[in-house]
Parts: sequence; C-alpha cells; structure tokens
Amino acid sequence: MDWMTALPQGHHETCDRARALLGRWRALAAETERARCISQQTVDDLLVGGLMQLVVPRRYGGLQSDWPTLVEASRIAARACPSTGWMIGLVGSHAAIVGRLPSLCQDTVFADGPGQIIATASVSKGVSILKVDGGFRLSGTWCFSSGIDHAHWVVLSGKDPRDASLGQTLLFTLRRERVQVEDVWHVAGMCGTGSKDLRLDNVFVSDAWVVLQSECFGSAPVGAGHNPGGYLFDVEFIPYLGSLHIGPVLGCAEGAYDDCVAALRNREVTKENAASKTRPIRLEQLAECAAQLSCARHLYHSIAFLLHSAGVAGRSLSLQELVTLKRDRAYLVRLCVQAVQQLVWQLGTGGIFDASPVQRHWRDLQVMASHMDVNWDSAMLAYGDFAMDHHPCDPAKAE
Repeated sequence: MDWMTALPQGHHETCDRARALLGRWRALAAETERARCISQQTVDDLLVGGLMQLVVPRRYGGLQSDWPTLVEASRIAARACPSTGWMIGLVGSHAAIVGRLPSLCQDTVFADGPGQIIATASVSKGVSILKVDGGFRLSGTWCFSSGIDHAHWVVLSGKDPRDASLGQTLLFTLRRERVQVEDVWHVAGMCGTGSKDLRLDNVFVSDAWVVLQSECFGSAPVGAGHNPGGYLFDVEFIPYLGSLHIGPVLGCAEGAYDDCVAALRNREVTKENAASKTRPIRLEQLAECAAQLSCARHLYHSIAFLLHSAGVAGRSLSLQELVTLKRDRAYLVRLCVQAVQQLVWQLGTGGIFDASPVQRHWRDLQVMASHMDVNWDSAMLAYGDFAMDHHPCDPAKAE
C-alpha cells in the first residue's frame, strides 16, 4: 500500500531484517513445535535483530517503532513460523505496556538494557488477591503466558479486591523468578509459543508495582510523559493490542499458500499429471485462495492505516471505528481460515504428514482464530447492533 512506503526508513530496515531470517526460522519450525517453545537460538536472533525491542522506549535503547512496524514484522516471521511471529508481535508488544507504567517501574525493568522479554497472563483460575499493608498478596494460577520460558518480567491481571462492586482490574508487574511455571502447554497448534501456566503462592507485590488496568490502557497513562514521541505509550491501547493478531494470522496463511503451491508444482513433474482432468479444478481453487488472501491483505492494510493514522493524530477511535475494526479483523481471520482449509483439501492425504508444513500452518491458524479478540460472533453482533441503532448512511463514506 502506498501509505506504508512513506513510513520511516527504520520500518523498512526492520522488515528486511525479519525477511533475512526466514530461512533459518523455516528450518527450525518443526523442532520449535516439538520443543513446544521457540529455541534460545531464535530468541538470540530476535534480540540481535532488534525484533523484540521494536516498542521498547527509545530512552532505554529501544527502537520505539510505530504499530505498523510491530505487526508487519510479526506477519513476515509467521510465514515461516507462526510461533515466532507471535513472539515478535504479541509478546514484543508487552514492552509498550511497561512504557505506560510509572517511570520508576520503567527504569527498573529496563535497567539491564532494552532486551527484556515481558510475558503476561490475564486468564486465571483459583486466584486470591488480598490487599495488605504496602501492597498485595497473590495466590493462584494464571494461564496462557506466551514466551514465559525466556521472559525476564511478568505482568499479571486480576480483580481489585478493595471494592469488588466496581469490577476494576489491576495489573501486577513482577520479576519472572518470583513465579512458578507449570508446563501444561500440550496443544494442537501454536505449540512454539510455550504459553504455560504461572503459579503464585502468597507472593507479595508492592503498591509501586500495581496500577489500574483502565488507567494504564487508557489515553495519557502516567508513564506516557516519560516517553515522548511514541503514540503506543499515549493513546488508548486496547484497539492496538487486540489487533496484533492479524499479523501472525495473515503471515501464517500466506506461508501456507506458498508451501502449498510449491507442493503442487512438485506433483506436476510428468506430462500425465500436468494434463490431468482435475487440473483445471485445482487451478480454479488455487486462484480462489489467492483472491481470499488478497482481500485479507486489503483489510490488513486498512486496519493498519486506521490505527497508525489515529495514533499519529493522538486521538481515540470513535465507536463506529471500533466496531468496524473488530468486524474487519474477524473477517480477515475468516478469509485466512477458509483459504488455508481449501489448500489443505487440495493437497489431500499428501498434506496430513508431519513433513508437510501446510498442516502445521493449518493447525496454528485454527488456534489463533479461536482467540477472543478475533471472535466472529461478538464482532459481527457488535457491528450489527451499531448499524441498527444508527441512521442509515453511505457505508463507503462511514468507513
């Protein structure tokens, strides 16, 4: 898209560094899945290439990139290994959360340099949060902590016990060594994210390391003034955080398409196969998949443009923009899922073997598509409710 060519040179250099590593990540993808965690070699690649420091504040030696750079780097990586793309985009974005915390927290987290990996966990079970003098005591299990095996810090969320009627959520930041990792990550796809459970037993977190989520993720959080010139530290954060999934999803589907085309070409090594009666059907199906991914790319660029332009302007999204954003990212995911499903069918039994990267992309995509931030039903119902409650207008002008 033309607007992306106008992004700073640092954006294009970052994307080039990610592309240069695709061959290595592709070769490691199967082992990453078996290990259920990205390798230390991959982590080193990410840190040396600055790909885990994309949204670390500039004052700490980070790149302080804008949102399109973060999501595009994750998309590129996901073509070879969706788990690595997830690490760049989703886990890497957590540095921006720290960049919104009080300055003392930021200074402490990045005291050892910009290459700090920050894991999070928001889904919990059997959790107890007690207010005590000077802080809180946390017990229980927090789930889905992607990248925890390589993390230096952890950000947990939980309900504020001081007034349960308000239903407010708190964010607790603590060092990785203060939590126990429980290896329950035996899953059908996205194995390499290593999204294990975290167990805390009466762990104390000082008040200085606890903030209201609504204040941290809202516009102009307390830490924003510490990092001028970076809108990811200043604007309302949820639309940006919830949209990062489109990078790994689209990249995963594009990788599946490339691998499928390569496999189909290998089949046509004889004139008999090339002249098969079913060949026109395969070509038509392949063209349809390409069209679906082309549509997904248009939605991807539309979302990226919306978020970037709003961020540069320092404004929050309108309600109409929010429901449209949710609709479009859910539709993007559906297009990718449909395209890859068609590709799997095209390969037939040849695509079911572990040696075929298409089946791994297909399973990874199913897992990413199940994430609540791209849930089809909630996104479409929200948009439908909005459309019914507002006056009719020209959709092209409205969006």
